[in-house]
This record gives sequence, C-alpha cells and structure tokens, in this order.
Amino acid sequence: MTRQRRTRYGVPVAPGALPLLGHTPRLLYGSLPWLLRCRDGDTVQRVKVGPRPAYLVCRPDLVHALLVSHDFDKGGPLLDRGRDLLGDGLGTATDANHRRQRRLLQPAFTTARINAYATVMGEEAEALAQSWQPGREIDLLADLTTTTMRVLIRALLPTIDPRQADQLTSHIRVLIAGVFIRAAIPHPWLHQLPTPGNRRFDRARTAARAAADQVVAAAHKSPCSGGVLTTLLVPADDAGIPAFTDEELRDQVITLLIAGAETLAATVAWLFHLLARHPHVEARLHAELHDTLAGATATAADLPALPYTRDVLLEVLRLYPPAPLLTRVSTTDVVLGGHHFPAGTDFFFSAYQLQHGPDFPDAERFDPGRWSAPLTAAARHAYIPFSSGRRKCLGDAFALAEGVILISAIASRRRLRPVPDSRVRPHVRLALAPAGLRMIAEPLRR
Repeated sequence: MTRQRRTRYGVPVAPGALPLLGHTPRLLYGSLPWLLRCRDGDTVQRVKVGPRPAYLVCRPDLVHALLVSHDFDKGGPLLDRGRDLLGDGLGTATDANHRRQRRLLQPAFTTARINAYATVMGEEAEALAQSWQPGREIDLLADLTTTTMRVLIRALLPTIDPRQADQLTSHIRVLIAGVFIRAAIPHPWLHQLPTPGNRRFDRARTAARAAADQVVAAAHKSPCSGGVLTTLLVPADDAGIPAFTDEELRDQVITLLIAGAETLAATVAWLFHLLARHPHVEARLHAELHDTLAGATATAADLPALPYTRDVLLEVLRLYPPAPLLTRVSTTDVVLGGHHFPAGTDFFFSAYQLQHGPDFPDAERFDPGRWSAPLTAAARHAYIPFSSGRRKCLGDAFALAEGVILISAIASRRRLRPVPDSRVRPHVRLALAPAGLRMIAEPLRR
C-alpha cells in the first residue's frame, strides 16, 4: 500500500498533490490514471481542491452508503459549479426540493412514454446513419451529440422551431465544454475575470436560458402538442404538490439537454471505437441485429429481443461511465471509513474507479459476456454509471433504449473503422468522451 501523509481527522492525503496547486491539475489532466492510483491507498483520502477540505471515497460499500444515506446531499465542488449552469434542476436540486421535482417529472419517463419517444429516436438515428457517405471520414462524437440533442429537443417539445433547436444546441455545446473546468477550479473570482473563455461561457449561458424560456413559452401556447415539457405543465396534484414554475421548467429543459445529450453520445462513440478493435464482439452484435431486425432499426417492441446489444452497451458504460467523478456533501456529522467528519464536508466518489476495480474480474478487458450472469452484491454496489439510491438518474431507461436504437440504426447500415494512425484517448469534460476519435463509415457487407 502506498505510504500517505495523515491529515486532520486522521485521513491520508491522496497521492499526486502538487505544492500550492494541490490536486487540481490531476482533475484537469490525467484524472483517470490518478483515480486508479488512489484505489491502492486508504478507503478515504484527502483531496486538495480549493479552500474547503474534500475527501475521495474509494470503497464500493462506502460509496453506496454515501448515495443511499440521508446524511449526504447533492453538493461539493462539482455540484456547486453545476448549479451556476443548470440552476435548480433535478440533477442539482438539494434533497429538500428533489423529491417534489422527481415526482413531477416521473410521468414523463414511464415505460409507455419512453416507447412513444422511440419513434423519434429511430427517425433521428436513421437520418444520422444515412447521412454518412461511404468511405468518408466522420466526426462520430460530434454527429452523435447533435443526434442525441435533436432527440431530446423533439421529445421535450415536438413543435419546436428547427432553427431554435440548432441555436440551443450550439449554446449547450459551449456550456458543456466549460462547466468541468469551472468545477475543477473552485475559485469563483477566477471565472469572473474578463477572459475570452469566461465571456464566451457567460454569453452562452445567457443565450441558452433565453432559448429555454422561449421553449417553455411555446409549450404553454401548444399544451396538447405532446412531449416531455407539456407533461410537466400540470397543476398541483391531489397530494398538494405545487406544479413547476416557468423558471423551474427552464432549469429542467437545460438539465435534460446537458445531462442527456453528450453523455449518451460519448457512450455510443466509445462503443463503436471498441467494436472496431474487437471483431468477435462486432460479429456477434451484427448477427443478433440481422437475425432480429433484418436490416431495420429497432423499435420499442424489439428491445427485449436484443439482449447482447444491451450487454455490449452495459459493458461500455462500465469501462467508460459518462460521469467518472461526482461529489456529495454531508448534512450532519458522519462516520465514514472509521473517520469522523463534521456537517458540510465535501466528498468525491468515482464510478470509473469502482468499475475498474476487483469486483469485476479482468476489469480492463472489454467483455460483454460478463453480463450474461447476474452481478454479485459487491459488483452491484460498484456498478454506478447512473448513480444509485434516491438520486439515481431518472432517465436511465430512456438512455438505454435510445442507445440500443442508435446502435441498431448505425450497425445495420454501416461498419465504422478507425482512420489510420488516429490515437484515441479519454478526455474528461462533462462526460467521459473519446478525444481524437476519427472514423470512416464503410458500407455494411455481410
């Protein structure tokens, strides 16, 4: 075990801290190797980022306690900066408001609703696959992000103006690129300096909020148009829960677009990157799609008949979880890993670290076959690509359905191959994305 210097509360400092800068460079550059290195140390380690003490929790059962206990709430450096962008949406709301928001949002994510959205998912996925000219290089991640964004916008409000949708997509891209940097450097005064990056971020945030306000206003004008947003335009229910205000609806629009677009796009991009390097997995996936769909795009009714495609998606989510590092804050004095911490303490935890740990044999190997048997109890605690507990992602079923439909539309029409000499590497932004991914779309020959 790596020797670590003990600090207040007897907690060792995580490895890799730099003088004056602490662990901020590790979070901005090379955070994934650093997280795996921390796994070899103590179960709880001090992380030096900003003026407040923060701690990295490295054991699955302790992370599970962090996620299910009412002694912890959404907070910490990542969530604090996220609120600057997302407002008080479902992903950033504290427990005091989260329960009400989740109850109001749940009707928009029922199985019946997701099945209805599947038509939009299929249309956009087919349009993407057919837009690629055989033999031409494509920017897979950018194309997938545009497609997932269009799916979400059409699901939010089917009558949205296409030009308005494109503008909102452009603003969201700028915000996604800047929010992680702001979270890793938790000094608000730095983000108020008149630098080009700060000005660009502020302009995009203002424009995105204005565009989201227009989307909400359009939903009020067309309350029978369908979609997620019109579902949320409801009065207080029988239990007396107040309906969303227009400002809260705006926050939900931005939350859904940011949380649901690039995350899934990055996952599907990783999937095709891995398929190109594992031909036996690609062949088995193509065989299942061909035998089940015969070249068509999956519909909601087809999803149960595509178990291997789903297993491939689950394995990619294990290797490259969309949100590799998240935070919580204690709401009362707590004991974690044998250490006592006061209320208001920030905690980090990493799905990437846990999902590359010993609970998954040969964890660095891409092996969709590991999902053919139920996970052990320990592995269930370690597998958290959608988080866990009462704050588990409300859109997990939506994302899995859209992922399988995207895969079916693309893999039934094109075989994607890497551009020679291209070098792909993980890049942590708001989502764990494959930087340098350059691919060529080839015709599918059986």
